[in-house]
Amino acid sequence: MAESRRLTKNEKRRIKAKQLISNHVQTSNGSIAEVSSGLDKRLNIQNGKEDTSKSSNSITSLGLDLDVDIEYVSAEYANVSGIDPKLLEHYQAVAQHFSKPEELLSAVNISKGDEESKGNDSDRQSKELAKKDDEQAVVKTQLSKKKKKLLSRMSIAELKRSVTRPEVVEAHDITSSDPLFLVSIKSSRNTVPVPRHWCQIRKYLQGKRGVEKQPFQLPEFIAETGIAKIREAVSEQEALKKGKQKARERVKPKMGKIDIDYQVLHDAFFKYQTKPKLSGHGELYYEGKEFEINLKEKKPGMLSTELKAALGIQENVVMPPPWLINMQRYGLPPSYPNLRIPGLNAPLPAGGTYGFHPGGWGKPPVDEYGRPLYGDVFGTAVSEEFGAQDATAAAVDRKKRWGALEEKEEEEEEEE
Repeated sequence: MAESRRLTKNEKRRIKAKQLISNHVQTSNGSIAEVSSGLDKRLNIQNGKEDTSKSSNSITSLGLDLDVDIEYVSAEYANVSGIDPKLLEHYQAVAQHFSKPEELLSAVNISKGDEESKGNDSDRQSKELAKKDDEQAVVKTQLSKKKKKLLSRMSIAELKRSVTRPEVVEAHDITSSDPLFLVSIKSSRNTVPVPRHWCQIRKYLQGKRGVEKQPFQLPEFIAETGIAKIREAVSEQEALKKGKQKARERVKPKMGKIDIDYQVLHDAFFKYQTKPKLSGHGELYYEGKEFEINLKEKKPGMLSTELKAALGIQENVVMPPPWLINMQRYGLPPSYPNLRIPGLNAPLPAGGTYGFHPGGWGKPPVDEYGRPLYGDVFGTAVSEEFGAQDATAAAVDRKKRWGALEEKEEEEEEEE
């Protein structure tokens, strides 16, 4: 007889697994049979074949956790035989005051469901709060120095609310170590601002690389001496010379080529010299400043020759500006409440007449009583002022100087 071969570990595992599967199938078949028998008994209970006490014992004896829904149905006494109908009506009237089993069970189920939902909601809220607290704790522990610095930084709105001059506040002021002190320095008098190109990425004046540089021009008081014409004539003569002549002049140069009268130079520098345009205190150069229009020389109400030509107003003819009629209708511009405009709050110039004909100055703005609305349109107040000025001028002695010392005649007589 050949010796029996030993089983390997894998074979033993397979046999063990097969035995477990077969045992599980047998137990499942037995439980299914028990469940089926229990269900049959339950059907018999509902059909009235067995008592309720026996059915409850049989169901509990199964040892199974069955989800059995018990439905209570109230009895109907309408078709009951052997009872007096009057007594039945009286009994039904009494029974109506009490709730039925179905209503009681439905109310209990609803209350249980509400309690469960409330409990679930409260549990969810508590869990969410706990999660948020944990996240905040994690964030606090994980915040770097840079993020902490950003969180402790003031906003621009808060900084503007806490200072006296919010128009000085800039976007980068909140990044300073003490923004309130910085804004107080900027708002103090005669402070010079930092150049605006300090925070620009590109280099200073890099945008002017492609722009053609304008040639230098002599000031007017030097150009009027005629030195530019003399230099041009000398340069033309030197261009016509040959190389030997130029080399000879280098060795022995001739002096006095550009001779200007001394008196002309003296008058140019001491009589007609004008100051150049200088920047004021705190004014710094920035890119494109020379292309800005200087509005300090412009005055409101004064029409330049270029503007008159653009509006079609002739030079020697007294004509109103085209916006005068709208000003007479709507009033003075709000930016210039004290501006004197002829035909609106000042009398017309010599030769001007009211009317809507070509060259007319419209209608004087007056109220229903003929009184001017915006000022002295007819020039009556000016004449009264001039009359008062003439009276004061007549009362004042023009020959006598104010503040002059009086002559002491008595002292002179004593000395004699």
